[in-house]
Amino acid sequence: MGMAPHIKCCGCCCTLHMGAMIGSALYIVYLLISVVVFPAIWPSPGVKEAKMFCSGTTAAYRKGNDVNSYDTCYGSNICSNDWDEVEAAAQAASMYGWAMNIVTLLLVIVTMVLIVKKHAKGLNITWKLLAVMPLLFFLDPILQLAVSNPALMIRYTGNEFYVMAAKDLACGIGGEGPDMSAGFTDPKFLSIESTDEDYKDGVKSAVALAKMCKDVKFVGAPDKEDDLKNSWGMHPCKDTPAMMMFVMPFLWYFVFYLGLLSYLVFNIWSLKEELAAGPAADTEMGKKPAVAVATATATAAA
Repeated sequence: MGMAPHIKCCGCCCTLHMGAMIGSALYIVYLLISVVVFPAIWPSPGVKEAKMFCSGTTAAYRKGNDVNSYDTCYGSNICSNDWDEVEAAAQAASMYGWAMNIVTLLLVIVTMVLIVKKHAKGLNITWKLLAVMPLLFFLDPILQLAVSNPALMIRYTGNEFYVMAAKDLACGIGGEGPDMSAGFTDPKFLSIESTDEDYKDGVKSAVALAKMCKDVKFVGAPDKEDDLKNSWGMHPCKDTPAMMMFVMPFLWYFVFYLGLLSYLVFNIWSLKEELAAGPAADTEMGKKPAVAVATATATAAA
């Protein structure tokens, strides 16, 4: 390598051995959060709402009029999409990142064991494998922008259209109450468990429903000229993702993979160099023979 190894962890504080153990342990915690906690907290909303919107409404209802129209909002008939393909594309980047995190987690755990045992030969293999991971992780933000973000916008719009239609039906605007008389074809249309918190709160009571129904721009077919952005800046009538959907994947990559993981790899490599330059570890070649120790001591005394 073109850079000299560290002598101390981070170049200044504890020993490389202790620093590499602490750094590896902290990165294992981060990876466990990434592969277990985050998917549990933020699961995919899926496309069940979008599918119900398409199967439970008529083409005439979706077409609407010159002002309020799902088709005009989206730019075409959103139900021409294959929703299973949309979901697969929307999940492509996250599934790739999840798989890479699993591989990295296993590598860091193995590396942690080798660090504890001070096994220089083993570390000489694992640091090289870990050094490749930031390069592989770079595909994640590229996949996010090129494949997942467009599909995420389609999925978001389809699910948002369902919520608007469900509000329409619940408020009795699209038909004469929930008798499915105007535009709705599936009696179970309102049985889908929505991921929209405002809608779920709005149907809890008659008072909440009346309040929800007053916000007419979110009830029934939308007017594409209305401000329909959510808190993340996503607009169902615009196919351009919010700015954070462009920035966050690369920011996350540069901080946690190119930055932290690469620096952890550098410290592991430095520890490997330190171990390779010193006496052989007990786990590799065994302790030095007593004769060799005595000879070295006598030479030093002379």
